[in-house]
Amino acid sequence: MRHAFVVLCVVCGALGAAPVPKERSDAEKVVGTWRMTLDSSGGTNTDVELDFHQGGKMVIRQRLGNGRVSLYEGSYRVVGNELPYEVNQGGAVKKETLTIKKLTTHELIVVDPDGLKEEFARIKKKPDPNPGDK
Repeated sequence: MRHAFVVLCVVCGALGAAPVPKERSDAEKVVGTWRMTLDSSGGTNTDVELDFHQGGKMVIRQRLGNGRVSLYEGSYRVVGNELPYEVNQGGAVKKETLTIKKLTTHELIVVDPDGLKEEFARIKKKPDPNPGDK
Protein backbone atom coordinates (compact mmCIF):
# COMPACT_ATOMS: atom_id res chain seq x y z
CA MET A 1 0.00 0.00 0.00
CA ARG A 2 2.77 2.39 0.91
CA HIS A 3 4.58 1.55 -2.35
CA ALA A 4 1.44 2.36 -4.38
CA PHE A 5 1.13 5.72 -2.61
CA VAL A 6 4.75 6.62 -3.43
CA VAL A 7 4.27 5.67 -7.07
CA LEU A 8 1.06 7.71 -7.22
CA CYS A 9 2.84 10.76 -5.74
CA VAL A 10 5.69 10.47 -8.24
CA VAL A 11 3.29 10.18 -11.20
CA CYS A 12 1.17 13.12 -10.01
CA GLY A 13 4.27 15.20 -9.39
CA ALA A 14 5.60 14.48 -12.86
CA LEU A 15 2.29 15.37 -14.50
CA GLY A 16 1.91 18.59 -12.53
CA ALA A 17 5.44 19.89 -13.13
CA ALA A 18 5.71 22.90 -15.39
CA PRO A 19 7.42 22.20 -18.71
CA VAL A 20 10.99 23.42 -18.94
CA PRO A 21 11.23 26.12 -21.63
CA LYS A 22 13.49 25.18 -24.52
CA GLU A 23 16.57 27.40 -24.90
CA ARG A 24 16.44 29.21 -28.23
CA SER A 25 19.37 28.59 -30.54
CA ASP A 26 21.58 31.47 -31.69
CA ALA A 27 20.09 31.10 -35.17
CA GLU A 28 16.66 31.81 -33.66
CA LYS A 29 17.91 34.58 -31.37
CA VAL A 30 19.53 36.56 -34.18
CA VAL A 31 16.28 36.85 -36.19
CA GLY A 32 14.94 40.39 -35.96
CA THR A 33 16.02 43.99 -36.48
CA TRP A 34 19.19 45.33 -34.90
CA ARG A 35 20.38 48.97 -34.75
CA MET A 36 24.11 49.62 -34.52
CA THR A 37 24.92 51.32 -31.20
CA LEU A 38 28.72 51.30 -31.45
CA ASP A 39 30.68 51.15 -34.70
CA SER A 40 34.16 49.76 -35.19
CA SER A 41 35.79 53.16 -34.67
CA GLY A 42 33.96 53.78 -31.39
CA GLY A 43 31.29 56.05 -32.86
CA THR A 44 27.78 55.98 -31.47
CA ASN A 45 26.12 58.23 -34.03
CA THR A 46 25.48 55.46 -36.51
CA ASP A 47 22.41 54.98 -38.63
CA VAL A 48 22.78 51.35 -39.63
CA GLU A 49 20.21 48.60 -39.15
CA LEU A 50 20.47 44.88 -39.82
CA ASP A 51 17.38 42.80 -40.53
CA PHE A 52 17.89 39.06 -40.10
CA HIS A 53 14.92 37.10 -41.44
CA GLN A 54 13.96 33.50 -40.72
CA GLY A 55 15.36 31.31 -43.48
CA GLY A 56 18.65 33.16 -43.96
CA LYS A 57 17.73 36.40 -45.75
CA MET A 58 19.29 39.62 -44.48
CA VAL A 59 18.98 43.33 -45.29
CA ILE A 60 21.43 46.06 -44.31
CA ARG A 61 19.86 49.52 -44.17
CA GLN A 62 22.15 52.55 -43.92
CA ARG A 63 20.83 56.11 -43.70
CA LEU A 64 23.26 58.50 -45.37
CA GLY A 65 23.97 62.13 -44.45
CA ASN A 66 21.82 63.46 -47.29
CA GLY A 67 18.76 61.61 -45.99
CA ARG A 68 18.94 58.84 -48.58
CA VAL A 69 18.83 55.21 -47.49
CA SER A 70 21.06 52.52 -48.97
CA LEU A 71 19.73 48.96 -48.88
CA TYR A 72 21.90 45.89 -49.34
CA GLU A 73 20.27 42.48 -49.55
CA GLY A 74 21.95 39.17 -49.00
CA SER A 75 22.00 35.98 -47.01
CA TYR A 76 23.43 34.75 -43.71
CA ARG A 77 23.82 31.64 -41.57
CA VAL A 78 24.67 31.03 -37.95
CA VAL A 79 27.24 28.28 -37.44
CA GLY A 80 28.28 27.93 -33.82
CA ASN A 81 29.53 31.39 -32.84
CA GLU A 82 30.15 32.43 -36.45
CA LEU A 83 27.87 34.46 -38.70
CA PRO A 84 28.98 34.11 -42.33
CA TYR A 85 27.10 36.43 -44.68
CA GLU A 86 27.17 37.82 -48.18
CA VAL A 87 25.48 40.93 -49.52
CA ASN A 88 25.22 42.61 -52.89
CA GLN A 89 26.76 46.08 -52.77
CA GLY A 90 26.36 47.95 -56.03
CA GLY A 91 27.07 45.00 -58.29
CA ALA A 92 29.83 43.55 -56.11
CA VAL A 93 29.30 40.75 -53.60
CA LYS A 94 30.79 41.19 -50.14
CA LYS A 95 31.44 37.96 -48.24
CA GLU A 96 32.57 37.99 -44.65
CA THR A 97 32.34 35.88 -41.51
CA LEU A 98 31.64 37.68 -38.26
CA THR A 99 32.36 36.13 -34.87
CA ILE A 100 29.51 36.45 -32.39
CA LYS A 101 30.97 37.59 -29.07
CA LYS A 102 27.64 38.16 -27.33
CA LEU A 103 24.06 37.40 -28.32
CA THR A 104 21.15 37.96 -25.97
CA THR A 105 17.53 38.90 -26.47
CA HIS A 106 18.51 42.58 -26.65
CA GLU A 107 22.22 42.73 -27.51
CA LEU A 108 24.46 41.53 -30.35
CA ILE A 109 28.23 42.06 -30.38
CA VAL A 110 30.24 40.87 -33.38
CA VAL A 111 33.88 41.05 -34.45
CA ASP A 112 34.88 41.04 -38.11
CA PRO A 113 37.91 39.16 -39.55
CA ASP A 114 40.10 42.27 -39.02
CA GLY A 115 39.28 42.30 -35.30
CA LEU A 116 36.91 45.29 -35.51
CA LYS A 117 34.03 45.14 -33.00
CA GLU A 118 30.50 46.40 -33.62
CA GLU A 119 27.62 46.44 -31.16
CA PHE A 120 23.89 46.30 -31.91
CA ALA A 121 20.66 46.58 -29.92
CA ARG A 122 17.44 44.88 -30.94
CA ILE A 123 14.70 47.25 -32.00
CA LYS A 124 11.04 46.73 -32.69
CA LYS A 125 10.10 47.63 -36.23
CA LYS A 126 7.25 50.07 -36.60
CA PRO A 127 4.41 48.59 -38.62
CA ASP A 128 4.09 49.86 -42.18
CA PRO A 129 1.37 52.56 -42.02
CA ASN A 130 0.17 51.80 -45.57
CA PRO A 131 0.83 48.11 -46.22
CA GLY A 132 -1.41 48.10 -49.32
CA ASP A 133 0.45 50.94 -51.06
CA LYS A 134 3.40 48.90 -52.28
